[in-house]
Amino acid sequence: MNKSLKIILLVSFNIILLICLFFITDYLTYRIALNPKKYLEEHPLSTFIPPYRYYLKNPHITFINLDGYFNGKDNIINGRKPDGLEYKKGKPIIIFGDSFAHGQYLNYNQNFSYKLAHKLKRPVYNRAIPGASLQHMYYQVSEENSSFYKDVPISDTIFYVMINDHYLRMSIFSDFDVIGGNFYLRYKIKNNKLVKDNYNNIFLNLIKSSYIVRAINCKYVDSYIKNPKNADKLTDLAVKYLVETRNCLEKRWNKKINFIVILYDNNKIDFEDILKEKLEKNNFTVISTDDLTQEDLNSEKYLMQDNLHPKEAAWNSLLPKILEKCKKIL
Repeated sequence: MNKSLKIILLVSFNIILLICLFFITDYLTYRIALNPKKYLEEHPLSTFIPPYRYYLKNPHITFINLDGYFNGKDNIINGRKPDGLEYKKGKPIIIFGDSFAHGQYLNYNQNFSYKLAHKLKRPVYNRAIPGASLQHMYYQVSEENSSFYKDVPISDTIFYVMINDHYLRMSIFSDFDVIGGNFYLRYKIKNNKLVKDNYNNIFLNLIKSSYIVRAINCKYVDSYIKNPKNADKLTDLAVKYLVETRNCLEKRWNKKINFIVILYDNNKIDFEDILKEKLEKNNFTVISTDDLTQEDLNSEKYLMQDNLHPKEAAWNSLLPKILEKCKKIL
Protein backbone atom coordinates (compact mmCIF):
# COMPACT_ATOMS: atom_id res chain seq x y z
CA MET A 1 0.00 0.00 0.00
CA ASN A 2 1.58 3.25 -1.11
CA LYS A 3 1.93 6.28 1.13
CA SER A 4 -0.76 8.37 -0.66
CA LEU A 5 -3.37 5.64 -0.24
CA LYS A 6 -2.55 5.30 3.45
CA ILE A 7 -3.01 9.02 3.92
CA ILE A 8 -6.36 8.94 2.07
CA LEU A 9 -7.58 6.01 4.18
CA LEU A 10 -6.42 7.63 7.41
CA VAL A 11 -8.12 10.93 6.55
CA SER A 12 -11.30 9.10 5.52
CA PHE A 13 -11.31 7.12 8.77
CA ASN A 14 -10.86 10.28 10.84
CA ILE A 15 -13.67 12.03 8.98
CA ILE A 16 -16.02 9.09 9.52
CA LEU A 17 -15.01 8.95 13.18
CA LEU A 18 -15.69 12.67 13.62
CA ILE A 19 -19.08 12.35 11.94
CA CYS A 20 -20.00 9.43 14.18
CA LEU A 21 -18.86 11.33 17.27
CA PHE A 22 -20.88 14.35 16.18
CA PHE A 23 -24.13 12.40 15.82
CA ILE A 24 -23.54 10.46 19.05
CA THR A 25 -22.91 13.71 20.93
CA ASP A 26 -25.90 15.31 19.23
CA TYR A 27 -28.17 12.46 20.33
CA LEU A 28 -26.83 12.63 23.88
CA THR A 29 -27.50 16.38 23.90
CA TYR A 30 -31.10 15.66 22.87
CA ARG A 31 -31.50 13.02 25.59
CA ILE A 32 -30.02 15.27 28.28
CA ALA A 33 -32.34 18.11 27.28
CA LEU A 34 -35.36 15.82 27.05
CA ASN A 35 -37.65 16.34 30.00
CA PRO A 36 -41.23 15.72 28.79
CA LYS A 37 -42.93 17.10 31.89
CA LYS A 38 -40.85 20.28 31.88
CA TYR A 39 -41.24 20.72 28.12
CA LEU A 40 -45.04 20.53 28.26
CA GLU A 41 -45.14 22.88 31.23
CA GLU A 42 -43.04 25.43 29.33
CA HIS A 43 -45.03 24.90 26.12
CA PRO A 44 -48.65 24.80 27.31
CA LEU A 45 -49.97 24.90 23.73
CA SER A 46 -47.99 21.77 22.73
CA THR A 47 -49.51 18.30 22.89
CA PHE A 48 -46.46 16.23 21.96
CA ILE A 49 -42.71 16.08 22.52
CA PRO A 50 -40.60 16.76 19.40
CA PRO A 51 -38.87 13.53 18.38
CA TYR A 52 -35.15 13.18 17.71
CA ARG A 53 -34.85 14.03 14.03
CA TYR A 54 -33.17 16.31 11.51
CA TYR A 55 -35.28 18.64 9.40
CA LEU A 56 -33.41 18.59 6.11
CA LYS A 57 -36.19 19.31 3.62
CA ASN A 58 -39.22 21.56 4.00
CA PRO A 59 -38.60 22.41 7.66
CA HIS A 60 -41.44 23.93 9.61
CA ILE A 61 -40.80 27.69 9.66
CA THR A 62 -42.76 29.58 12.28
CA PHE A 63 -45.72 31.73 11.30
CA ILE A 64 -45.42 31.87 7.52
CA ASN A 65 -48.40 29.73 6.51
CA LEU A 66 -51.14 32.21 7.35
CA ASP A 67 -53.93 31.16 4.99
CA GLY A 68 -57.09 31.09 7.09
CA TYR A 69 -55.14 31.90 10.24
CA PHE A 70 -56.95 35.15 11.12
CA ASN A 71 -60.25 33.43 11.84
CA GLY A 72 -60.97 34.45 15.45
CA LYS A 73 -61.73 30.87 16.49
CA ASP A 74 -60.09 31.29 19.88
CA ASN A 75 -58.15 33.81 21.94
CA ILE A 76 -54.92 31.83 22.25
CA ILE A 77 -53.63 30.33 19.01
CA ASN A 78 -55.60 31.67 16.05
CA GLY A 79 -55.41 35.20 14.71
CA ARG A 80 -58.08 37.80 15.35
CA LYS A 81 -60.86 38.76 12.97
CA PRO A 82 -61.12 42.45 12.01
CA ASP A 83 -62.89 44.71 14.47
CA GLY A 84 -65.23 47.60 13.69
CA LEU A 85 -66.29 46.51 10.22
CA GLU A 86 -69.64 48.18 10.88
CA TYR A 87 -67.94 51.57 10.62
CA LYS A 88 -67.81 52.85 7.05
CA LYS A 89 -66.05 56.20 7.52
CA GLY A 90 -62.30 56.51 7.76
CA LYS A 91 -59.53 54.28 6.45
CA PRO A 92 -58.88 51.00 8.26
CA ILE A 93 -56.08 50.74 10.81
CA ILE A 94 -53.67 47.79 10.95
CA ILE A 95 -51.98 46.40 14.05
CA PHE A 96 -48.87 44.20 13.98
CA GLY A 97 -46.99 42.55 16.81
CA ASP A 98 -47.09 39.44 18.93
CA SER A 99 -49.34 38.13 21.71
CA PHE A 100 -49.51 41.53 23.43
CA ALA A 101 -50.97 43.19 20.32
CA HIS A 102 -53.05 40.09 19.56
CA GLY A 103 -54.59 40.13 23.04
CA GLN A 104 -53.76 36.54 23.85
CA TYR A 105 -56.00 35.12 26.62
CA LEU A 106 -58.33 38.12 26.38
CA ASN A 107 -61.89 37.94 25.06
CA TYR A 108 -62.40 39.51 21.66
CA ASN A 109 -63.85 42.69 23.19
CA GLN A 110 -61.07 43.18 25.74
CA ASN A 111 -58.00 43.67 23.56
CA PHE A 112 -56.27 46.68 22.01
CA SER A 113 -57.67 46.30 18.50
CA TYR A 114 -61.31 46.03 19.59
CA LYS A 115 -61.05 49.04 21.87
CA LEU A 116 -59.20 51.08 19.24
CA ALA A 117 -61.83 50.29 16.59
CA HIS A 118 -64.77 51.31 18.72
CA LYS A 119 -63.09 54.36 20.18
CA LEU A 120 -62.19 55.76 16.74
CA LYS A 121 -65.16 54.19 14.96
CA ARG A 122 -62.88 52.81 12.27
CA PRO A 123 -62.20 49.24 11.10
CA VAL A 124 -59.08 47.71 12.68
CA TYR A 125 -57.28 44.71 11.20
CA ASN A 126 -55.30 42.90 13.89
CA ARG A 127 -52.46 41.06 12.13
CA ALA A 128 -50.53 40.28 15.30
CA ILE A 129 -49.33 36.69 15.83
CA PRO A 130 -48.58 35.23 19.28
CA GLY A 131 -44.88 34.34 19.48
CA ALA A 132 -43.99 36.41 16.43
CA SER A 133 -41.63 39.33 15.95
CA LEU A 134 -40.70 42.09 13.52
CA GLN A 135 -39.76 39.74 10.70
CA HIS A 136 -43.25 38.22 10.66
CA MET A 137 -44.74 41.66 10.09
CA TYR A 138 -42.33 42.23 7.21
CA TYR A 139 -43.00 38.78 5.76
CA GLN A 140 -46.74 39.44 5.68
CA VAL A 141 -46.41 42.53 3.49
CA SER A 142 -43.49 41.37 1.33
CA GLU A 143 -43.89 40.25 -2.27
CA GLU A 144 -43.34 36.67 -1.12
CA ASN A 145 -46.74 36.63 0.58
CA SER A 146 -49.80 37.55 -1.47
CA SER A 147 -52.62 36.77 0.96
CA PHE A 148 -52.15 39.93 3.05
CA TYR A 149 -53.29 42.26 0.27
CA LYS A 150 -56.30 40.05 -0.45
CA ASP A 151 -57.44 40.15 3.16
CA VAL A 152 -56.48 43.67 4.25
CA PRO A 153 -57.75 46.84 2.53
CA ILE A 154 -55.71 49.98 1.93
CA SER A 155 -54.84 51.69 5.20
CA ASP A 156 -53.24 54.97 6.20
CA THR A 157 -52.30 54.07 9.79
CA ILE A 158 -50.19 51.20 11.17
CA PHE A 159 -49.43 50.29 14.78
CA TYR A 160 -46.62 47.97 15.83
CA VAL A 161 -46.49 46.86 19.48
CA MET A 162 -42.94 45.94 20.46
CA ILE A 163 -41.70 44.15 23.56
CA ASN A 164 -38.14 43.34 24.60
CA ASP A 165 -38.42 39.68 23.54
CA HIS A 166 -38.53 40.75 19.91
CA TYR A 167 -34.76 41.21 19.93
CA LEU A 168 -34.37 37.55 20.87
CA ARG A 169 -36.92 36.37 18.33
CA MET A 170 -35.35 38.23 15.43
CA SER A 171 -31.87 36.89 16.32
CA ILE A 172 -32.38 33.18 16.94
CA PHE A 173 -32.24 30.82 13.95
CA SER A 174 -33.73 27.55 15.14
CA ASP A 175 -35.97 27.35 18.17
CA PHE A 176 -36.07 28.63 21.73
CA ASP A 177 -35.08 25.34 23.32
CA VAL A 178 -32.78 22.47 22.45
CA ILE A 179 -35.38 19.88 21.44
CA GLY A 180 -37.75 22.18 19.55
CA GLY A 181 -38.92 21.09 16.12
CA ASN A 182 -39.19 24.47 14.42
CA PHE A 183 -37.00 26.85 12.48
CA TYR A 184 -37.63 30.47 13.39
CA LEU A 185 -38.09 32.84 10.45
CA ARG A 186 -34.99 35.00 10.12
CA TYR A 187 -33.56 37.63 7.79
CA LYS A 188 -30.15 39.26 7.63
CA ILE A 189 -29.19 42.61 6.18
CA LYS A 190 -27.08 42.17 3.04
CA ASN A 191 -26.27 45.10 0.77
CA ASN A 192 -28.82 47.14 2.71
CA LYS A 193 -31.58 44.63 1.93
CA LEU A 194 -33.40 42.09 4.08
CA VAL A 195 -32.45 38.61 2.87
CA LYS A 196 -34.27 35.57 4.23
CA ASP A 197 -32.29 32.55 5.37
CA ASN A 198 -32.05 29.77 2.80
CA TYR A 199 -34.38 27.03 4.06
CA ASN A 200 -33.81 24.91 0.95
CA ASN A 201 -30.15 24.26 1.74
CA ILE A 202 -29.97 20.74 3.16
CA PHE A 203 -26.56 21.26 4.77
CA LEU A 204 -27.65 24.48 6.51
CA ASN A 205 -30.85 22.77 7.63
CA LEU A 206 -28.76 19.95 9.12
CA ILE A 207 -26.69 22.47 11.06
CA LYS A 208 -29.82 24.26 12.31
CA SER A 209 -31.37 20.92 13.29
CA SER A 210 -28.33 19.91 15.34
CA TYR A 211 -29.11 19.80 19.04
CA ILE A 212 -25.55 20.84 19.88
CA VAL A 213 -25.85 23.86 17.61
CA ARG A 214 -29.28 24.73 19.03
CA ALA A 215 -27.95 24.57 22.59
CA ILE A 216 -25.02 26.83 21.68
CA ASN A 217 -27.26 29.22 19.72
CA CYS A 218 -29.71 29.61 22.61
CA LYS A 219 -26.89 30.48 25.01
CA TYR A 220 -25.13 32.72 22.51
CA VAL A 221 -28.21 34.75 21.55
CA ASP A 222 -29.08 35.39 25.20
CA SER A 223 -25.67 36.96 25.78
CA TYR A 224 -25.59 38.67 22.37
CA ILE A 225 -28.75 40.70 22.88
CA LYS A 226 -27.67 41.83 26.36
CA ASN A 227 -24.25 43.03 25.22
CA PRO A 228 -24.16 46.83 24.79
CA LYS A 229 -21.59 46.36 22.03
CA ASN A 230 -24.38 44.91 19.89
CA ALA A 231 -26.85 47.74 20.52
CA ASP A 232 -26.39 49.28 17.09
CA LYS A 233 -26.70 45.97 15.23
CA LEU A 234 -29.87 45.02 17.08
CA THR A 235 -31.55 48.39 16.78
CA ASP A 236 -30.48 48.76 13.13
CA LEU A 237 -32.14 45.44 12.31
CA ALA A 238 -35.32 46.35 14.21
CA VAL A 239 -35.52 49.68 12.40
CA LYS A 240 -34.82 48.00 9.06
CA TYR A 241 -37.82 45.69 9.47
CA LEU A 242 -40.08 48.63 10.24
CA VAL A 243 -38.72 50.80 7.42
CA GLU A 244 -39.00 48.03 4.83
CA THR A 245 -42.51 47.13 5.99
CA ARG A 246 -43.58 50.73 5.49
CA ASN A 247 -41.81 50.86 2.12
CA CYS A 248 -43.65 47.75 0.94
CA LEU A 249 -47.04 49.11 1.98
CA GLU A 250 -46.47 52.60 0.57
CA LYS A 251 -45.25 51.17 -2.73
CA ARG A 252 -48.17 48.75 -3.00
CA TRP A 253 -50.81 51.29 -1.99
CA ASN A 254 -49.14 54.32 -3.58
CA LYS A 255 -49.65 56.51 -0.53
CA LYS A 256 -47.89 57.70 2.60
CA ILE A 257 -48.62 55.87 5.86
CA ASN A 258 -48.66 56.99 9.47
CA PHE A 259 -46.61 54.40 11.34
CA ILE A 260 -46.77 54.29 15.14
CA VAL A 261 -44.45 52.09 17.22
CA ILE A 262 -45.58 51.37 20.77
CA LEU A 263 -42.75 50.27 23.05
CA TYR A 264 -44.54 48.21 25.68
CA ASP A 265 -42.26 48.58 28.68
CA ASN A 266 -43.57 46.07 31.16
CA ASN A 267 -40.04 44.69 30.90
CA LYS A 268 -37.62 47.47 29.98
CA ILE A 269 -36.72 47.34 26.29
CA ASP A 270 -32.97 47.13 25.91
CA PHE A 271 -31.29 50.09 24.20
CA GLU A 272 -34.63 51.88 24.08
CA ASP A 273 -33.16 55.37 23.78
CA ILE A 274 -31.03 54.33 20.80
CA LEU A 275 -33.95 52.58 19.14
CA LYS A 276 -36.32 55.49 19.73
CA GLU A 277 -33.85 58.01 18.28
CA LYS A 278 -33.33 55.93 15.14
CA LEU A 279 -37.05 55.42 14.63
CA GLU A 280 -37.83 59.09 15.04
CA LYS A 281 -35.09 59.97 12.53
CA ASN A 282 -36.93 57.68 10.12
CA ASN A 283 -40.23 59.50 10.72
CA PHE A 284 -41.93 56.94 12.94
CA THR A 285 -44.15 58.06 15.80
CA VAL A 286 -42.73 56.34 18.88
CA ILE A 287 -44.70 55.92 22.10
CA SER A 288 -43.19 54.35 25.20
CA THR A 289 -45.63 53.10 27.80
CA ASP A 290 -43.15 54.35 30.41
CA ASP A 291 -44.01 57.87 29.25
CA LEU A 292 -47.75 57.21 29.42
CA THR A 293 -48.17 55.94 32.94
CA GLN A 294 -46.45 55.70 36.30
CA GLU A 295 -48.47 52.57 37.06
CA ASP A 296 -46.63 49.26 37.33
CA LEU A 297 -47.70 47.32 34.23
CA ASN A 298 -46.33 44.17 35.86
CA SER A 299 -48.69 44.45 38.80
CA GLU A 300 -51.58 42.04 39.30
CA LYS A 301 -53.98 44.79 38.25
CA TYR A 302 -52.54 45.02 34.74
CA LEU A 303 -50.75 41.72 34.05
CA MET A 304 -51.98 38.13 34.17
CA GLN A 305 -49.62 36.61 36.69
CA ASP A 306 -49.84 33.06 35.33
CA ASN A 307 -49.00 33.79 31.70
CA LEU A 308 -47.53 37.34 31.87
CA HIS A 309 -49.84 38.97 29.33
CA PRO A 310 -51.65 42.31 29.65
CA LYS A 311 -55.10 42.33 31.15
CA GLU A 312 -57.98 44.39 29.80
CA ALA A 313 -57.23 46.96 32.48
CA ALA A 314 -53.85 47.67 30.88
CA TRP A 315 -55.45 48.63 27.55
CA ASN A 316 -58.21 50.58 29.30
CA SER A 317 -55.52 52.65 30.98
CA LEU A 318 -53.16 53.01 28.00
CA LEU A 319 -55.55 53.55 25.10
CA PRO A 320 -56.72 57.12 25.92
CA LYS A 321 -53.11 58.18 26.43
CA ILE A 322 -52.00 56.53 23.18
CA LEU A 323 -54.76 58.34 21.30
CA GLU A 324 -53.80 61.64 22.91
CA LYS A 325 -50.23 61.17 21.68
CA CYS A 326 -51.50 60.37 18.19
CA LYS A 327 -54.32 62.92 17.91
CA LYS A 328 -52.56 64.90 15.17
CA ILE A 329 -52.34 61.87 12.86
CA LEU A 330 -55.53 60.01 13.76
